[in-house]
Amino acid sequence: MKNARRLGFWAAAGLIAFTAWRVASLGLADHYAETHPQRALFWRDDHPVALLRAAEAAVEDPALAEEAKAYAERALQADPLDGRPYRVLAQLALASADEARAAELFKIAARRAPRDLPAHAWLIDHHLRNGRPTEALGHIDTMLRVQPSLFPRFEPLLLALAAAEPAHAALAGALAKQPPWRGRFLSLVANKGIDLDAVAPLFEAVRKGEGGLAANELGPWLDRLVREGRVGQAYLLWAANLPPERQTSLGNVFNGGFEHAPEPVGFDWRMGRVAGARISRLAGEGAGGRLALQVAFEDRRVPFNHLRQMLALPPGNYELSLRARPDNLRTERGLVWEISCVKGGPALAGTPPLRGQGSWRELGVAFTVPEDCPGQWLALRLPARIPAEQRIGGRAWFDDLRITRVP
Repeated sequence: MKNARRLGFWAAAGLIAFTAWRVASLGLADHYAETHPQRALFWRDDHPVALLRAAEAAVEDPALAEEAKAYAERALQADPLDGRPYRVLAQLALASADEARAAELFKIAARRAPRDLPAHAWLIDHHLRNGRPTEALGHIDTMLRVQPSLFPRFEPLLLALAAAEPAHAALAGALAKQPPWRGRFLSLVANKGIDLDAVAPLFEAVRKGEGGLAANELGPWLDRLVREGRVGQAYLLWAANLPPERQTSLGNVFNGGFEHAPEPVGFDWRMGRVAGARISRLAGEGAGGRLALQVAFEDRRVPFNHLRQMLALPPGNYELSLRARPDNLRTERGLVWEISCVKGGPALAGTPPLRGQGSWRELGVAFTVPEDCPGQWLALRLPARIPAEQRIGGRAWFDDLRITRVP
């Protein structure tokens, strides 16, 4: 009985010692796998990460090709679901000038290890060299989802694709899936695209595709067209992107009755914010429709120039007309609606200043758009010459703004 107990004790002790040794060796293998794969393999000869790192190191030396292959195959035996050893095998296929085999292996690597960026990078180059932008964009999408900080590195390639007509359908299809880099890409093309005629069809393809173009995506492109003097082109694109119910409000002034909530892009109202003033669309007595515009001031100095709309008037003679009502509007200079050229310079015209107290009244002014003024601003402003003249209090109401062409 005593001997049996003694044997049981040593068996248990041996099992504990073996378990402790096994845990220690596995821990050491894990510790060294990334930095010293050979040392890790001493402690565990089938460690998948150590085998992979050893294969990656060996594949860099053509003289160690067979060793790299052996390490990669052992890594796959240790972890059959890992795609990264396939990337090493693909590199070996490339070294032996078998690009077709390499491509298949890189595809397996990218599919099984979507976070393995080198495989995706090679496939992007491979697909573009063979005229397959759709396949290349799939790998670009994966890389930018996995590591968004790579976007600046992709900018030259993305700009080149945006200017290449054969890639437009593929780009529109990729963007229709709403990738997280979509807005950044559209802004990049709008601001840095060199050939506007080359990238314009891309924006049109995206606009006509599933989901269309959101206002904040269209805005930078419209602003770029305007900066380049293509105001008419910008206006047509903006108008085509409006919902059908808002296209009925199109005219020389859009939404002149303020019935629709503005989207501050393109040729809609742009309402800025400034301390001491508040711009609102409200129901009020005498409004031409359901709503009118109210600008309320807090009786303080306000450098007010925060309500405007871009116009696309061709050269000619025009008349601006509107309805206005001052409501205890206290200001030395008065509020004025001005028309000016987008490119700058003195105002083309301004309405009589509005101040004081009164009922709804008609305001208007005639003006001429010259030949060198392809875009204009219609803006409400306080024409103060010195800071003391910026003091303003009370309210002003506006409605029914129109611009009509006259002989």
